[in-house]
Amino acid sequence: MQLPSESSLKDFTGAKLFSPGAAAWENHVKHEAERYQQIRKGVAEVCSDIVPPARIPQQEGVLIFDEVRVIGKILWNSKSQRVYGLAMSGDELSSLHDMYKTVDPKSRLQKTKYCLQFLWRDCTSDFDLIGPYFTSEGSQSSSHIIVCLQDTMRLLHKHGFIVNSIVCDGASTNLAAIKTSTGSNNGPYGISEGPLPNPHEITPWFWNWYIPNIPVFWIICPSHQLKNMINALWQSKPVTGRKKGFQTHHASPVFGWEAIESMWRREKDRRSKNISREVPGLQESYIKRDSWTKLNVRPAKVMQQEQVLAELAQYAAPIGQQPPSDAETTMMTRDYLRAASLLFENGVLSHEVINSTHCQVLQNIREGYQFFEDWLDTLLDENAQQKETEFLLTSPRERRFISWQTWDLLRVMYFGLTGLAESFLSRHPGFFLSPLRLNGSAVETLFSQFKARAGGKLTSLNYETSLRSYICKKNLAPKAVHHSGRDYRNVHLKLPDAPLIRKKDM
Repeated sequence: MQLPSESSLKDFTGAKLFSPGAAAWENHVKHEAERYQQIRKGVAEVCSDIVPPARIPQQEGVLIFDEVRVIGKILWNSKSQRVYGLAMSGDELSSLHDMYKTVDPKSRLQKTKYCLQFLWRDCTSDFDLIGPYFTSEGSQSSSHIIVCLQDTMRLLHKHGFIVNSIVCDGASTNLAAIKTSTGSNNGPYGISEGPLPNPHEITPWFWNWYIPNIPVFWIICPSHQLKNMINALWQSKPVTGRKKGFQTHHASPVFGWEAIESMWRREKDRRSKNISREVPGLQESYIKRDSWTKLNVRPAKVMQQEQVLAELAQYAAPIGQQPPSDAETTMMTRDYLRAASLLFENGVLSHEVINSTHCQVLQNIREGYQFFEDWLDTLLDENAQQKETEFLLTSPRERRFISWQTWDLLRVMYFGLTGLAESFLSRHPGFFLSPLRLNGSAVETLFSQFKARAGGKLTSLNYETSLRSYICKKNLAPKAVHHSGRDYRNVHLKLPDAPLIRKKDM
């Protein structure tokens, strides 16, 4: 029988570990580059006689990163004669040591508390490359993120992997890294006073450090931004004695989460009367939000789906009946959620592809974003005309519009995605972009797989073994398909040449 070799067993058990830092991943990325070229050559040979010619993978994609907190542990490895589980030292990033300011040189034994993981996803095929990871003894700083990003892009460029965009969540350090890398000032983006046709337009991109003719666009993870938008609506609540919440203009009533709570009460009333619910996916935990609900994307996705929009519209404008007293605020909330639905459900989180700058997906994204831009312009115009109603977008006490951080993240996502679509489609005519591949949830899925292999808890010791085990299984196991009748098993069974003989017959 065919037995596994020693090297394959070491790969599967994690005996060959990936150390933190880009240098330790040189052989892995080189091997993946060779595999990519084999795939590309195979596609070219199979599709050589097809008219029109098939799309050959171009080895250009998006770089996604995210951090995960691990349990800090230190272990002495007697074989390698080194301490295992430490955070990265400043010497390992000596090329840009002046930017790395998180490590105290006086403290040599620092436990790893955070791991920053990178993932490269091809925009012209379904090829994924798990990139290097970096460790730190504390939460990531913007300078540390930029250094790790430069080291990773340098490694990918060396082996032919092109980066045209970067996806991350909306953490404050990530936003600071975005503004630093694109040459913007710290703090809010503000409103441009120059000759731009759109004063709210920003430029969240920079020229690729290693391929200067290719721009790299920053994109905020759509799943995280959707949660930010729904959490902003939840925070809009009127307080007794004073106004505190969203307003479309100065004299308008406050709208926000009260319309959602009212919808839930109507849903419970229907259920008590054995009437079919209008929003079957709505749950009470989605309404009375806790820390788990705010971090989970499922409750946020429910709020901007068609059932919620239809229920709010039907309640605010009943056919043949007098509208309720809160019809105006309900419709305002419905318009807010409809804009979010165009941006996310029917836009960056849709299953459609972007094959032109005038496709339906981009039209939905533009229409949804335009709602928030028009809303802000109305408040700014009223503020210019009525000095007594001062509107300060950057003030933490301002509640009539979404916070400036959420607004900046929304603009980064919008102008980054639309800019990437225009740049990519102009350089690769005939190709398309899949918005679902431009999502930070891919790295969070990796973390879930790592935790499952580590018994539910990631530590600085088992992160490497979990990562190596996952990569090995990904390379050995056949790719899962959704249709059992097509490509059910795409590898040949390796059967022994000699028949098996029972012991009693010997």
